[in-house]
Amino acid sequence: MYESNDNPGGNNPSRGGESTSPKAGAGRPRPWSVVRGTPTPVPLPPEEPVHNEVIPAPAEPIPAELLHLWTLLTQREKWNSLVVVPAQPGASALMAGRAIVEVGNQYRERPLRLIDAEGLPPGAGSRLVRDMRAFVEQGGMVVVSIDSILTNPVGLEVALAAERALLCVPLGSTQFSAARQTLELIGKARFLGSVTLGQKAGSKR
Repeated sequence: MYESNDNPGGNNPSRGGESTSPKAGAGRPRPWSVVRGTPTPVPLPPEEPVHNEVIPAPAEPIPAELLHLWTLLTQREKWNSLVVVPAQPGASALMAGRAIVEVGNQYRERPLRLIDAEGLPPGAGSRLVRDMRAFVEQGGMVVVSIDSILTNPVGLEVALAAERALLCVPLGSTQFSAARQTLELIGKARFLGSVTLGQKAGSKR
């Protein structure tokens, strides 16, 4: 059973959870690569603030590859739900999903939620689809990572319910027949593109 963790505070997501705003740099694939004024004769005393303002620490610079990927995903077509799916059995799309949400939370005003649906058990697909649609109806966007649908067909129900899909291709070990079958089962028209993933890196393809 999948677990969701849409804590906006940025806590690190546990395995099988979700995250909407990971800590800066946490889980990120690498690499993807005079204030002017007019003096007054009599200085006025500063006004007391009506509230305590918390200034967040600056976030780490986002790699250009991730910015390009985010632009690719959001400028080609508008979507509210996106499924990231491995091109073949044994691969994981979770790293790509985390990277997308990390960048998106810095550029979108709408809530952006990540759901880790890898290992989804039989019968859980319909419940997850309801959760996705409910979050979208509340004005949010959702990214869902699933297993290869060739080994876990439960994810196919989720993929078909999402508006768009992203194919995650393992770098250097691509099984083209599996990737082609995945595209055909989900529908080529749903895919915005693909990313290639290494053990510690990912890049736009």
